[in-house]
Amino acid sequence: MNNQYKGFVLQQDQADCGVACLLSVIRYYGGDNNLEELRKLSGTSVTGTTLLGLYQAAKKCGFNAEGCEADTQILADYNMPCILHVKNSHYVVFYNVIKKGATLKFVIGDPEKGIIYLPEEDLKLLWISGKCLELTPDSSFKKAADIRKEKIRWIYSVIRNDIALLGVATILGILISVLGLALAIFSQRLIDDILPHKAIVKLEAGLALILLLLLLKEFLSLLRQRLLISQSRDFNNRIINFFYDRLLYLPKPFFDSRKTGDLTARLNDTARIQKVISQLAGNVVTDAVVVLVSCVFIFIYSPVIGLATIIIAPLFYLLIHFNLKKIVSGQTGIMQAYAQCEGNYISTLQGIDTIKNHNKLSLFSFSNKRYFENYQANIFLLGKLQVTLSFVVNIFCVCFLTGVLAYCSYEVLNNQLKVGQMMAVIGISSTLLPGIANLALTAVPVNEARVAFNRMFEFTLALPESLANGEEPDDINSITLSHVAFRYPGRPPVLADISFRLQKGEAIALIGENGCGKSTLTQIIQKHLLYESGSIHINDTLELWAINTSVWRKLSCIVPQQPFIFNSTILENIAFDDAVNNTQAVIDFLATYGFDEFFNRMPQSVYTLVGEEGLKLSGGQKQLVALARAAYSRPKLLILDEVTAAMDSETEFFTFNLLQKLKADITIIFISHKLHLLNNLCDRMVIITKGMVGAMGSAPELLKQDNLYSTYMHNMLKIYSTSYAG
Repeated sequence: MNNQYKGFVLQQDQADCGVACLLSVIRYYGGDNNLEELRKLSGTSVTGTTLLGLYQAAKKCGFNAEGCEADTQILADYNMPCILHVKNSHYVVFYNVIKKGATLKFVIGDPEKGIIYLPEEDLKLLWISGKCLELTPDSSFKKAADIRKEKIRWIYSVIRNDIALLGVATILGILISVLGLALAIFSQRLIDDILPHKAIVKLEAGLALILLLLLLKEFLSLLRQRLLISQSRDFNNRIINFFYDRLLYLPKPFFDSRKTGDLTARLNDTARIQKVISQLAGNVVTDAVVVLVSCVFIFIYSPVIGLATIIIAPLFYLLIHFNLKKIVSGQTGIMQAYAQCEGNYISTLQGIDTIKNHNKLSLFSFSNKRYFENYQANIFLLGKLQVTLSFVVNIFCVCFLTGVLAYCSYEVLNNQLKVGQMMAVIGISSTLLPGIANLALTAVPVNEARVAFNRMFEFTLALPESLANGEEPDDINSITLSHVAFRYPGRPPVLADISFRLQKGEAIALIGENGCGKSTLTQIIQKHLLYESGSIHINDTLELWAINTSVWRKLSCIVPQQPFIFNSTILENIAFDDAVNNTQAVIDFLATYGFDEFFNRMPQSVYTLVGEEGLKLSGGQKQLVALARAAYSRPKLLILDEVTAAMDSETEFFTFNLLQKLKADITIIFISHKLHLLNNLCDRMVIITKGMVGAMGSAPELLKQDNLYSTYMHNMLKIYSTSYAG
């Protein structure tokens, strides 16, 4: 294959043709990425992705991207890589036009077939739509070489504090290796010199010296192991601290596109990285020194065996090299399978109520078994490969040692070698060969760590939220949305044209059918999602995106439809650290606003432990805790998403009274499907239809029109009339 097409990627699945094309173009320009990440960026599902999804992913990968319609003549004039949308919702890469014989051929990268060369007429039949995506790298495009440099800088920053300690451990390893040869050398002197001459004094001195050296070796081994354990502790603490600090500051969409199990599995990746660092600083250096020193001594005793050792050693490395791709593939498969296994297990535990209520125990049991069996199958395949490699390596060792023994024996019989020298050569060879084998097999854990490292490095590439920069308003007097539009990657617009204005002291209701974009709009207002077009102005002068995110989230607060409850007390769920640091103030706040009447009914009042995810609370009680949590933060903008959906009538009545009290000093956005309750709280209602504001006004105004609210109220009136008549 021509070098310029070497980065071409075949699809793993029929739905992957689009992202495979994008990855091929990325690699064509010297960059790198992976299909898994591109699937997330492009919104690829089981049916594939759209040209829009590829456009959005390409922009995030550092390309100037432009969707257009063209023909083969324009394509030939363009003569640069682009993605073509061809028949059967398939995608291919156009690379360039070349001359083959007397005809021009279009070089096409088909993710299903590979690189193919098509004449113009064949391409016309394939590329009926004429739609394509032009891609050229911009200043933010990262070359693979630059990414490698970033990886080196990152791993250096992680182990920088350990370099001195690892250096000492390495030096100790070298000393231990040298001392380990002392017994073999002493044995040679003992057999060839001391015992034949009955040199008692030399024997006693030699035994004393060898005892001292071996004891020193053990002492240095103990010291080295303690240093490595200390380094392991400090390194793991440091990298986990980095992991948490980086993870929690990533934007919310990062978490929405990943399973919990995949994120928790990254913690295990740190252990793999640390294991290899310790192995490189300890065993690898030690083995290298053993091999070097052993070769020197073998050459001194027998140049022939020394030469044979030099010839055989590369065979070990060739054996590993030829199987390296299988090893890397196996290690990647294990890590991915483990993440899937853990993710499915966590999901099962989180949904245990639903599973039991629907009597789906056997289904989820089978699902977990299937994921675990897949994980074990990957372990088995890699283990089988490793066992085979170890077997072949051991066969090499056995054959070589047998050959050494045979050669040395003949040399002794021919008086070319002394018995003690033969024993020394055999003893040193027995330590030399495992050292060579260990060095060759180091590629296995090193590649495992490399895969783990790449997974951890993903967090350094993901841009954290910018929390500390921007304007810092101290109040919210108005919020103005003008023609706001938003879509998820590769999907049609969720919001197409949203415009309305809110004032301080006003409560509005966002209503609409399920999936119309109400919750998405609140996520945009919370700065968890960035709108695609339009504008949102705060206090008429500040653009929402220009406001300091940390300050904004102190001014605004949301009570979600399904609030998360932590496994702690009610008080800690409401006030977090203030529950300990400012306990009385929190209790006074709950009493002032009337929450205490409800929480005092709990077994230990606000000190009641609520269990994992609020297991001991009802749905309505969880929503009440979330409402108290939001009110305690004293927001200027309060967003309520189905906040009373699970409440009983008493708690719902309390909630509306509370909101009426709070309303004078704040702005409230209320989302609810209980439309008959909204007139008691909301000054206006905004009805979202097909991503746009379909109607807006007060309850009396909307009742005079044909819209979702008036239809709902008329239907409710019919129901009540029928019930009353009955």
